[in-house]
Amino acid sequence: MPLNKKDKPDLCRYNHRMPKPLTIIAGTISVILFMPIVALIYQSLSFTDIDNTFSELADTVLVDYTLNSLKVVLGTLIFSGLFAVAPAWWCARYEFKGRHYLQWALVFPLAIPAYISAYIYTDMLDYAGPIQSTLREWFSWNSPLDYIFFDIRSVTGASLMLSLALSPYIYLLMRNTFAKQSDHIEHAAKIMGASSSRIFFGIRLKLARPALAIGCTLVAMETLADFGTVHLFSISTLTTAIYDSWLVYGSLSTAAKISCLLLLFIVVLVLFERWQRRDQKFLDLKGNHTLSRKQPSKAKLAAIWLICSSIIILGFVVPVITLLGYTHDYMAENITPDLWQHAGNTFYLAFIAALICGVIALLLNINLRFSHTAALNKVHQVQQSISSVGYAIPGTVLAIGILIPLGFLDIQLNDLLSYYKAEPIGLIFSGTYFALILAFVIRFSAIANGSINNGYEQINPNLDLAAKSLNSTKIELFKRIHLPLLHPSIITALLLVFIECVKELPASLLLRPFNFETLATYTYQYASDEQLEHGALAALLIIAVSLIPIFILSKTQRMQ
Repeated sequence: MPLNKKDKPDLCRYNHRMPKPLTIIAGTISVILFMPIVALIYQSLSFTDIDNTFSELADTVLVDYTLNSLKVVLGTLIFSGLFAVAPAWWCARYEFKGRHYLQWALVFPLAIPAYISAYIYTDMLDYAGPIQSTLREWFSWNSPLDYIFFDIRSVTGASLMLSLALSPYIYLLMRNTFAKQSDHIEHAAKIMGASSSRIFFGIRLKLARPALAIGCTLVAMETLADFGTVHLFSISTLTTAIYDSWLVYGSLSTAAKISCLLLLFIVVLVLFERWQRRDQKFLDLKGNHTLSRKQPSKAKLAAIWLICSSIIILGFVVPVITLLGYTHDYMAENITPDLWQHAGNTFYLAFIAALICGVIALLLNINLRFSHTAALNKVHQVQQSISSVGYAIPGTVLAIGILIPLGFLDIQLNDLLSYYKAEPIGLIFSGTYFALILAFVIRFSAIANGSINNGYEQINPNLDLAAKSLNSTKIELFKRIHLPLLHPSIITALLLVFIECVKELPASLLLRPFNFETLATYTYQYASDEQLEHGALAALLIIAVSLIPIFILSKTQRMQ
C-alpha cells in the first residue's frame, strides 16, 4: 500500500524522540577527531622559532624538499595511469578465458607495501645485485663507467615502486566506469567515421574522467603521505622533513609548520579535483545500457595477457616469491618470539581501533538517520564530514598533530602533580598505546563511516514507518531492524579498518611507545637496515592480512 504525505509528520515526531545526548556525544567525538588539525594550525602560527630550525630549512633545503615531493607525485601519477587505464579498459571491453581471475589479480599489488617492493627491487637492481653482476660477467664490464644502467635509488625509481602499489586504485575506479558506459555512443561515433582509437581517447576516456580524477587524487594523496619508500631511497621530501624535524632536530614547531604545508597540498588536490569537474553532468542509465564485451583478436589477446601479467608479476608475484625465499633461507631469524609478540600487539591495537571506529560510525549514522529537522540533518552531516577528514591527513602529519595536544596534557598533568608534591607519573598520553590507537581511529574512521553509511542508504525508510506503526521504540527499531540489515556493512567496516591499522607505518613510527613495534615498523626497521631477510615473515603476514578483503570482494561481488 503506497504511503501518503500524512505519514511524514508521524516519522518526524518519532525521530524527534531520539535522545539529545547522542547528538552532543557525536559532536564531542567530531571535535576530538578534528583536534590534530587545530593543534597543527595553532602550533604553526606560533612565529617564535626558538631553535631557528624552520628558518634554516626554509633558507636552504625546504624548496628542494617541496620540489622532490611534487616530482614523486607527478611520476607516480604518470606510471599509475600507464599501469591502470589500459588493463581497466581491456577487462571491461573484452571477453576471454580467465578474464574474471585476471581482473581480480590486477588488484593484488595493492596488498604489497611500496617500501617492501622498493627494498626487493633495490636489492635486485643495485650495482652489487644479481642483474648487474650477471651483465658485467656476460659482457666483461669492469666498472660502472663501462655501461649505463637504470638507477633505482632515484625519484623515477620511487615513483615506479609507488605506482606498482597504488595503481589498483585507478584501475578499480576506471574498470567499473568503463563497464557502465553505453555502446550507443560508439555506434554513433562510427557512423560519423571515427576510428577506434579516436572513440576511446575522445569519448570513452573523457566520459571516465571523473573516475580518473578521483583515482589520481587518491594516488597523489597516498604518495604525499608515503614515508617508507622515499626514506629508503634517501629522497628528501616533505614527509621525511617532518620526521627528521621531530626525531632528529627535536623541533615540534618545525614539524608542525612543514605538516601544515603538506596538508595544504592535500587540500589543494581535493579542491582541484572537485573544481575541474564542477560543470560535468552524467546520466545514470538504467536497464541494458552497459558496455557489451567482444572477443579480442589473437594478437590483442596476447598483448592483454603479456602486459597485464607483467604488471601482476612485477607488482605482486616477484615480491611475494622473494619474501618466501627469504623466509626459507633465514627461517631461524624470522620465526622468533619477538615476531609473534609484535604481531599480537599489532592485531590487538588494530582490533581495538576497529571497534572504536565501528561504534563511532554507528553513532554518527544513527544520528543522521533520525534527524527530525533539516537544520539538525545538516549538523549531523557536518559531524560526519569532520569525523572523516582524518583519512586525507598523511600519517606523519597526523602523528605530529596528535603529539602536540597529548604532549601538552602530559606536561600539565606532571606539573600539577609536582605542584602538589606528588610523584610525577611520566607520559601517559603521548608515550603510550593511547596515542597510537587515537591516530588509528582518526585516520580510518572515514572508512568505517563510509561503509556503514552505505549500508544505511540501502535500508528503506518505510521500514522505520512500519516499526513506528507497531509502537516499536527507537531501541527496538535499531536492534531488530537496522542492526541485522547493517550486519554486512559493519563486518566490512571493521575488517577494512583492521587491515589499514596493520599496514599503517608513518604514524606508528612516530607514536609507538618505547620498545614497541608493530608488524609495519618491525618490517621497515629491517628494510631500512638492509636486512629485510630477517623481517620477511612479518612482511608476508602484512600481505596476507591485506589480501583478505580482496578475496572476500571477489567472492561476494561480481565485476561485470
